[in-house]
Amino acid sequence: MPNNPINLQPGSEATFVNSDVLKMPSYFLYLVIFICAAPFTLSLVGVNFASSGTPFDLNQAADWPKHQQLDAFFYRLSGAFTHTLLEWTAFCAAIFTVALAFSHYVMSKDYTTPVIGAALFLAGCMDAFHTLAANRLIEAVADNRNLIPFTWAICRIFNALILIGGVSLLLFRKQKSSEANLKFLCFVFLVSAVVAYSIIHYCAVSAVLPQTQYPDSLITRPYDVIPLVLFALAGMFLFPYFYRQQPSVFAHALVIAMIPEVVVELHMAFGSSALFDHNFNIAHFLKIFAYVVPFCGLLVDYIHTYQAKEREAEERKKAEIALKIYTKELKRSNDDLDKFAHIASHDLKAPLRGIDHLATWIEEDREDQEALQEHIPMMHQRIGRMERLLDDLLTYSSIGKAKESSAEIDVLSRVREIYELSAPPVTFTLKLEGEAPLFTTEVAPFETVIRNLIGNTIKHHDRKDGIITVSVKALNDVIEIIVADDGPGIAPEYHNKIFEVFQTLEPRDKVEGSGIGLALVKKTLESQGGSISVQSDLGRGTKMIVRWKTDNPLPDELAT
Repeated sequence: MPNNPINLQPGSEATFVNSDVLKMPSYFLYLVIFICAAPFTLSLVGVNFASSGTPFDLNQAADWPKHQQLDAFFYRLSGAFTHTLLEWTAFCAAIFTVALAFSHYVMSKDYTTPVIGAALFLAGCMDAFHTLAANRLIEAVADNRNLIPFTWAICRIFNALILIGGVSLLLFRKQKSSEANLKFLCFVFLVSAVVAYSIIHYCAVSAVLPQTQYPDSLITRPYDVIPLVLFALAGMFLFPYFYRQQPSVFAHALVIAMIPEVVVELHMAFGSSALFDHNFNIAHFLKIFAYVVPFCGLLVDYIHTYQAKEREAEERKKAEIALKIYTKELKRSNDDLDKFAHIASHDLKAPLRGIDHLATWIEEDREDQEALQEHIPMMHQRIGRMERLLDDLLTYSSIGKAKESSAEIDVLSRVREIYELSAPPVTFTLKLEGEAPLFTTEVAPFETVIRNLIGNTIKHHDRKDGIITVSVKALNDVIEIIVADDGPGIAPEYHNKIFEVFQTLEPRDKVEGSGIGLALVKKTLESQGGSISVQSDLGRGTKMIVRWKTDNPLPDELAT
């Protein structure tokens, strides 16, 4: 059997299910075999399960006190009571099975369970009719010594046929809509129930019934050979084939249930020679167990289905939450895109307009060498700005789309390397403060953030000399990096504006830059799960506070 069969239900998508989940546990099979073998084993050591009431003479009993007469009748009827108790217990098991089968159907819409459940219930109903007739609760004419064994045999043949018919129906009838399947099932169920009652009623009102017990023969009940053969063939061929075609725990339990069914018929066909004898009672007990086995399988199947529905509901809830987050993020992204497109169109046109004006001036002053020497460098400058702007736009749009390589970083050492590689003016000084252990993160985004913050500090300084201070502090799973300068500062009303795309606080011709540096820093940090904030006032310098989320949370003794 394949390890991962496809589980197909009408109206559902194909899903691959581990075959081990679609079986009863192996210990359950061993338990069934043990229970089936236990009565026979106990009989070998002398245990007798017969219900033989104490006989008494009715003529002598006439002189007894009333309560003694009543007790004598009860003791004499102990076999009938035991028979009734066993049969109605089996019927109750059938009721529970069909109730659970339809509950399972409501949850899973699996047509298999109500069909087999209904077949088991009909078998239980046949046993109930048989018991009612034996107890004379249904009008009966024949002697119980003939009525009970004959109706037993008829019931067992009916039970085997109804189960085989139900499984065959599932195998060969094309699946239709749930409503059509349910209507067809109800029709078959009613017809079968009427047939079952009619058979028992016919037997009950018949004065003469065929002989079914031959105490002195090897086969003491020949009629029971028929259900024995039917159950054996079903258990060896039909039900295993059904399980392979439509795997489920319930179908697997149905295969196992054929073990007690066969053992029941072995006790009756080759052992029982009288009503309520040793093998008779064993068979009736094991028949209850034969109903309980598929009930257990259905219960396990129901639990699996319920758990699957719970997982499905949980996944659906997670998906809904994720969808809400995604929708919110998409709206924010669309708003940013609209704003970005509006600003970008303006900022991209500015250098083009400048180039166009310069080209016009050059054309008009082509004979003026002094004007050409002034205008051509300006044109190159605007072309360079255009290239930088496009490069920054490309970098900004690609943030967070690809996973960068990670490595352990010593923050202060890496800050010094980035500062030196940026070739700062010799009049600027870098100070490093604090210390933090090595932490693992993506290298390229980290360098982008530090390079832009240092470059921004130098670019927007109001003097030719300045001091840049970078301090580092570890905060559990966050590294706090503060880049401070002694520049002109930023007014509070501009603290949020500086992180927007193409926003500068000075004229573009005065400061080289695309106006996208801090926006790029902010987006990079957000893609890494970090954040950035600013502390500044005019004339008091600026502090850019970066909180960088690390891939490896720091030990408590190292975090402050």
